[in-house]
Amino acid sequence: MEESNLTPFIRQKLDILFVGLNPAFGSSRNKHYFSVFQSFWSQLFESGLITSNVDKSNADEIIFGSTQKNFNNWSFGITDLVTEVAENKSSKIKPTRTHVRRLLDTIKENEPIVVILLHGKVLDKVLSFLGYDTPDANSGELGKILKDYESNFFNMAFPHGNTITSVDKVKRYFEVKDYLINKKSTNSN
Repeated sequence: MEESNLTPFIRQKLDILFVGLNPAFGSSRNKHYFSVFQSFWSQLFESGLITSNVDKSNADEIIFGSTQKNFNNWSFGITDLVTEVAENKSSKIKPTRTHVRRLLDTIKENEPIVVILLHGKVLDKVLSFLGYDTPDANSGELGKILKDYESNFFNMAFPHGNTITSVDKVKRYFEVKDYLINKKSTNSN
């Protein structure tokens, strides 16, 4: 483990906040989220959440730092449950209740419309902290699990390094996109 060099992309009223477990060594050293493998960015493009392919080397600045390549100019952000350390082996990451509280406080403060939990350990720690059972990986919509807050949570498999196919991950991103389209059209009426 080493100290992380990544700064989360978080701001008020995001359309989607992605939450990973922790920064990987490569991403931390590159100082860019998801900069080692192209899979995350490809899945977002295949689902239509982003409107063109972006290069992994600086895609986070383009997608999280601005909105011009995001579907309908939606605003996206990213953080991790454990923000302070970089590590490639998730088994070495031991999230605490303090990590979960900090994440939930960040969500409450910034009120994203959708929160995507991108790792099984994130899903398990957040849901068990809130008193819920943990569903299967990549099960999709979890609902509004934070009492008195409107953020809708989704369970998505990490973009690479597991047995869930990219096709199945893209299907879940389509669900998020459909949810946001419906939510925004309902709010505009």
